Amino acid sequence: MDSAHYLGIDVGSSGVKTMLIRSDGRPVGVASAGYETSYPYPGHVEQNQEDWYGAACLAVREVVRTSAVPPKQVEAIALSGTSHVPSLLDKRMALLRPAILWNDIRSEAQVKRLESEVGGLIRARTGNSINCTWSLAQLVWVRENEPDVFSRVRCVLFSKDYLFYRLTGECAADNGSAVSSLMVNVESLDWDRDLLRLAGLTPRDVPRILPPDTIVAGLTSRAARDMGLPRGTIVVMGTLDSAAELIGVGATDPSIAVIRLGTAGGVMTLTSVPSWRQGCMLYPHPIEPLWYYQAGTNAATVSLQWALRLLGMSTEAGYEELDSLVAAVPSGADGLLFHPYLLGERAPYWSSRIRGGFSGATMGHGRGAFLRAVQEGVAYSLRDCAALLDWDAVNDIRLCGGGARSASWCRIIADVLGLPVVQMQLQDASAFGAALIALAGWGGVSLKEAASIVASEPIRFLPDPANREVYDDGYRRYRALADSYRRIYEETP
Repeated sequence: MDSAHYLGIDVGSSGVKTMLIRSDGRPVGVASAGYETSYPYPGHVEQNQEDWYGAACLAVREVVRTSAVPPKQVEAIALSGTSHVPSLLDKRMALLRPAILWNDIRSEAQVKRLESEVGGLIRARTGNSINCTWSLAQLVWVRENEPDVFSRVRCVLFSKDYLFYRLTGECAADNGSAVSSLMVNVESLDWDRDLLRLAGLTPRDVPRILPPDTIVAGLTSRAARDMGLPRGTIVVMGTLDSAAELIGVGATDPSIAVIRLGTAGGVMTLTSVPSWRQGCMLYPHPIEPLWYYQAGTNAATVSLQWALRLLGMSTEAGYEELDSLVAAVPSGADGLLFHPYLLGERAPYWSSRIRGGFSGATMGHGRGAFLRAVQEGVAYSLRDCAALLDWDAVNDIRLCGGGARSASWCRIIADVLGLPVVQMQLQDASAFGAALIALAGWGGVSLKEAASIVASEPIRFLPDPANREVYDDGYRRYRALADSYRRIYEETP
């Protein structure tokens, strides 16, 4: 029996998830460990990067223990992580401040100024538009508001690349994490000196950029001890969580689109001709020369978890109770609407001020109606995202992320979009994709071959023609109210 195993570590918005797979791609174990997010001021969202390391060590020990795989059989590790998250380090490689997360909106003033002064340059060089999500705006905020901190910056690592440094002692970035800084030229896939200058950085302050399946180093003695693995275990570069998801669900050509139902939601389509697209984010696909567009909604499963907490419920034991409650309510939630703008919104509004909530509530609406309205509201938001993308080449839509485990949600998305969708039966597509990248980096297969491995049998959901009119009408009302919310909240001082 082949004894080689490969480990994926995903640094998410609320915790680290790990997946251990065999060389044939079959998962043999999963584990996770959480950490806290702090909100020191309104609009500020931060995490302690050392918590990522601690959670990763706990989750790795747990997945190795529960899968009963001898540590020496773990051949290689690869990482994935949330995008746009900068870690600032001094000359001794000590952290200078907590990480600013992708959903932090403190840099709103800096974004407006940069858009006014150099918005065209940024779009031309990066294929992306400036907004609060990107590291460039966050770094400009730190430079202007924390000058003592910024004056000591000697290295900036983006996304999960700080964890990569803690595991290997090496400073490097995959091309996706680097692009998430908004300081990489889309044509050269290298750092752009003019954009670095906008942030107050030089090429000496940022790491070298490498493909995701690059082998850079092995675990240091300390990291190996903390994780319970052999010293020198290979660490493959890895990539962004969304890019790892594309590998994890087998999205390797433009005929396949992906919908993510994670903390945030997103719709992704692939292209081989990268260029700026209104309202979308552009990143390099792990398989060259592909790129992918992502149109994102800020609050997908986080909206559902928020509603469940209010109702005294949980999905920790699974989605069966929720799906049963939702199924008992007719399509359209008896006229109840939900706009998932709990954290502002990205596509199509790109507004940090917009707020949403429930509308159309009556005394007759119960728990099931509110839960169904949340799932439908997120689906309407995904329809907003899908409208920004090109669907001419797409004939396969794959759902992934924690929310995709809900059969009712998958069915609602198919009905709202009016398109067939495939529910990928994965506990975590990002961690699985990272494990496949480790397999490709060290196991002697190409990334495309690795991505062709399907972890389990997918389930197909077809749109119900009987719901077409209900959801088209619901979407019209959703858009009309969304425009009202935007006017109201963006005009509020």
